[in-house]
Amino acid sequence: ARKSSMAQIVTIAESPLDENILLAGSGDGLIHYTNDGGKTWNRSTTSGLPEYSRIHHIVASNFDKLVAYAACHNYVGGDYKPYLLETNDGGKSWSMINGNLPEKGSTYSIAEDHIDKNLLFTGTQFGVYFTINGGEEWIPFQNGMPPACVMDLDIQRRENDLVVSTFGRGVFILDDYTPLRYMSDETLKKEAEIFPVKDALMFVQSNPFGFKGTAFQGASFYSAPNPEVGAVFTYYLKNEFKTLKEKRRDAEKENKKKGEDIKFPDYETLKQEQEEPESYFLFSITDEQGNVVRKMKTESKKGLNRIVWNFRYNAFTPISLEPFDDSVPWVEADKGYMVVPGKYFVSLSKFEDGAFTELVAKKEFLCKTLNNTSLPAEDKIALDTFNKKVGELTRTITSADAYRNELVDKLEYLKKASFESAEVTQDVYKNIINIELDLTELNRDLNGDQLRSKYEGSTPTSVKQRVELITAALWSTSAAPTTTFINSYDAAAGKVDEILISLKSIDDSIKQVETDLEKSGAPYTPGRFPEWRKGK
Repeated sequence: ARKSSMAQIVTIAESPLDENILLAGSGDGLIHYTNDGGKTWNRSTTSGLPEYSRIHHIVASNFDKLVAYAACHNYVGGDYKPYLLETNDGGKSWSMINGNLPEKGSTYSIAEDHIDKNLLFTGTQFGVYFTINGGEEWIPFQNGMPPACVMDLDIQRRENDLVVSTFGRGVFILDDYTPLRYMSDETLKKEAEIFPVKDALMFVQSNPFGFKGTAFQGASFYSAPNPEVGAVFTYYLKNEFKTLKEKRRDAEKENKKKGEDIKFPDYETLKQEQEEPESYFLFSITDEQGNVVRKMKTESKKGLNRIVWNFRYNAFTPISLEPFDDSVPWVEADKGYMVVPGKYFVSLSKFEDGAFTELVAKKEFLCKTLNNTSLPAEDKIALDTFNKKVGELTRTITSADAYRNELVDKLEYLKKASFESAEVTQDVYKNIINIELDLTELNRDLNGDQLRSKYEGSTPTSVKQRVELITAALWSTSAAPTTTFINSYDAAAGKVDEILISLKSIDDSIKQVETDLEKSGAPYTPGRFPEWRKGK
């Protein structure tokens, strides 16, 4: 029999179900157990564990006092294999539950879920793995978790978070791993699935340093980003989308493996591949009345994924294809207003081969305020009604301003075109100059008088400034609208009809100029439909 060594105890676990059951592991591969609170100890039998391995971590089960798990390794001995042990008899004997863990990847830590006894986590030399069947099959965490040496694991039970500690003082947190409890062979056979959604706590995130992130605290000031604020949808995709070209390439690879000839694709095949529309997944969020609140497009990514809805409607400002530049700390991306707390639904569809197909029917979830606020329920409805009005006003005013900008951009083309054709009369150029003056006046109404502001100081608040006053402040808080916001809305809304009439008149004038240019055979200008002057 092996003699006792002088190795130190490196891990100890107490059964949460029976305080008299303790298990201890040493640095030389021995596990001892006691059933009487430590009065007498017995040595375990560890089948398959190399001699002098290190018993790095032991945890006792939350469900059965006779069950415990141990993460062991023989790294110092030049053996980099995983060694995960399980006992079902209180520590007398232990057996391997390595399953399909990679041959190279020593195991240092293990954790058991407090709700599902078959859900286990282990920290290895190259990242974190989990199993949903007690160790028969292990699945790696790859989204956001690097292949680092994981020395310790802990579970925050209230939030159901997995806290991971890596060698080198790195800490990673998997927020709300509860969807893993719903993983099953049946789920994995589905094309897609949305797991039950945790109640979403609504709040407006603060910027304690003045601006987002670390603001101007300097590069040496450490601050880790918080998780995104919003309702978190965890979903499973069995397969990624493959384009027609990718499918053809896969078929060609199979032919090559079989030694068969690979035919060059014909024109029709290449044409279909070139004209194939982009495929994507679409999350649709609806309220209790069935109204669509938000649609979120996402690419296909095989496996478990997450997407966050920030409780807001889409922005009401004009569409931009340019990515938002976040290099300026005091500039924020345009956003919509927050929905009212309550019950909502989320569903998942795919767009493929030019058609939409529902993959997951709508799943219910709740949006709740983070804390009890002083704003009564009826005021929240009034706030939502006011926000809807502000949203439509924002859409109209910003659209009018964007359209005005487009007309301004046209003018330089129209001026030049009037000189590039000998048939264009001088009256056309005069009309363009008059239109330019009208657009300048419209710009003053929408955006304020910049000239007066430059030389005389303060000027009357413009229509667009009144709208931005509301959206910048009210949409960044959960408070009710103030009298100032209501008055600003009324003042801006009272100018909308006048602005749109003026814009339409200018637009008609430009269209007339474009018609005159076309009749005179002037070169093309943006937005002008070409006509064929037969006989010219």
